[in-house]
This record gives sequence, C-alpha cells and structure tokens, in this order.
Amino acid sequence: MEQLDVVIAEGVRRALAEAGIGVKDLVSATSIPPSVLVHQLSADTSFVLSDLVRVAAALGRRTADLLPDLMRQS
Repeated sequence: MEQLDVVIAEGVRRALAEAGIGVKDLVSATSIPPSVLVHQLSADTSFVLSDLVRVAAALGRRTADLLPDLMRQS
C-alpha cells in the first residue's frame, strides 16, 4: 500500500462522509464495480484517474478536490 494511495483513499472517504453518500450509492452513480471500489477505498488498490473523475462528479466536486495538496509547505 503506497502512501499516496492511502491519502487519496482518505480524501475520497472524507468526501463521501461529507456528502452523506454511501458506497452502495457511489457504485450506482459511478458504475465502478463494488469490489474495485472497496479495494480503492481501503487503499489496497490505486484509484485510476478515470475512477476519480467519476467519483468527483458523483459527489459534485472537482477531481482536484480529492487529491492531496502536494504544494502545501510544512
């Protein structure tokens, strides 16, 4: 499990919670197979860009909103 996968999965899970949308609803809205989405959300598998675009659209967000802010300075 790569650190970037973990950060992206956390961002997607947070966006789901904020939107009040469950995984089952997200599967319906995105047509991402349930088994794939579960693995992506647990960071066992990387999100591919096309899936992130579909997730963002389903949540009414920009795709960039689901990505970590790599420009943030510590």
